[in-house]
Amino acid sequence: MPRMLRLSWAVFLLASCSGPSADIRSADPYERYLGVRELGAERQSHERIVKLLRDPHYLVAVGALEALADWGNPGDCLAVTFLLGAEGRDPMVRAQACITLARLGNAEAVPFLVEALKDKDAWVRREAIRALASFGARPEILKSLVDAVDDPEPSVSYMAHDQLVRLTGRTDVPRRRADWSRVFAP
Repeated sequence: MPRMLRLSWAVFLLASCSGPSADIRSADPYERYLGVRELGAERQSHERIVKLLRDPHYLVAVGALEALADWGNPGDCLAVTFLLGAEGRDPMVRAQACITLARLGNAEAVPFLVEALKDKDAWVRREAIRALASFGARPEILKSLVDAVDDPEPSVSYMAHDQLVRLTGRTDVPRRRADWSRVFAP
């Protein structure tokens, strides 16, 4: 086969092997995810992004949450909080909802994040702890973190303890709920 013909076949094959494209109407969830992120990067169509939070595929919902977090509009808090109670949703979506709520910085999210500490998935509980701590050392947050120190999952318990240490500066308190409770006793 002549060299030029081989080169043209190689160019043709490379051109026909394109990667995924950003398309929110695609049947491919990853292409929809890329489409959401593209919309979010251009700050287009806020309503479309919020509607995509309800997409059944976790990648698309995560993309919409990431876009809202990037925008940082505290008013989007309520659009995100419904995902925390959606036990049927993928844990990745619920965890990303916690991350997004922390980045939005709206204190109205605190009761929803406290409720997320009861989530069956440890990853979601860890992200809820991290998100709660981002709102500072408010009494209801500290109480929730103290309660989370007794979580049966060691990584969640450690995360709660670590955030309490960070918020209070107290490095002398053992990782036990009873000990932390004494710190905050009146």
